[in-house]
Amino acid sequence: EPVERRNWMEEGMRQFEAGNLKEAIRAFEYELQQTDANNATAWRMLGKCHAENDMDRDAILCLEQAVDRDPYNEEARLALGVSYVNELQHERALEHLKAWITHNVQFAGLTVDDDDIYGTAASSSRTGAAAAAFDEVQRLLLRALEFQNKDAAHVQADIYEALGVIYNVSRDYDAAADAFRKACELRPRDYQLWNKLGATLANGNHSEQALPAYHTALQIKPKYARAWLNMAISHSNLEQYDEAARCYLQTLCLNPSATHCWSYLRIALSCSERWDLIPLVANQDV
Repeated sequence: EPVERRNWMEEGMRQFEAGNLKEAIRAFEYELQQTDANNATAWRMLGKCHAENDMDRDAILCLEQAVDRDPYNEEARLALGVSYVNELQHERALEHLKAWITHNVQFAGLTVDDDDIYGTAASSSRTGAAAAAFDEVQRLLLRALEFQNKDAAHVQADIYEALGVIYNVSRDYDAAADAFRKACELRPRDYQLWNKLGATLANGNHSEQALPAYHTALQIKPKYARAWLNMAISHSNLEQYDEAARCYLQTLCLNPSATHCWSYLRIALSCSERWDLIPLVANQDV
């Protein structure tokens, strides 16, 4: 059906900033359908919306479209690396993280010698092609930290973010948490970084420490479904089932298509012995 002509990009960005992801997704889709199917920024923002809704597979499809149209789209490359890590597709993640460095004008001229001292200790626990790819990206990132302009805090934060993702791949959660903390110091209003710090702490069996990081993310962006879901999981890990149930419900209110949350919610309510609410879960009635 025809839709009135509007500045859909502007509308999408406004709705995204307000945390209204359903409306933002609609606007970016209209931009691609009606205005410009090759708008790499619209594809990237659509991917970002899906990632914030904890829908990494949808995010990957959109972000791949963004880098197809603009191979130098740094934000899309970095976001792809993160989404592929979340989907446990580590080789694809490493591929995009390497491309993020090699396509980034900030690091033009950056090279890594084969006998570079970085990354050698970390490689001992991994074998084969995956280990080689991991070590190459890690060395590139560590060199990039030295290489880039120290005044460019945003670039430094990006590198620490990428390092945090890489360390998550190798399950070195302490190093990953340190990297995300440094990124958060440089970009304290970046709710996604606080969420990544929380998720890393939770992955390292520190769910209690993860909660303040999620709270910070949600103070900055209250309608951030991914952080609500992660917080629910941490509360469940700590056997705080009433709090977990509230967070699962908040996730479902923000993103009704997150149907995988219903089974988690059922478990939390069962552990709380809230048998009266189980029929509502069966009917998916928020």
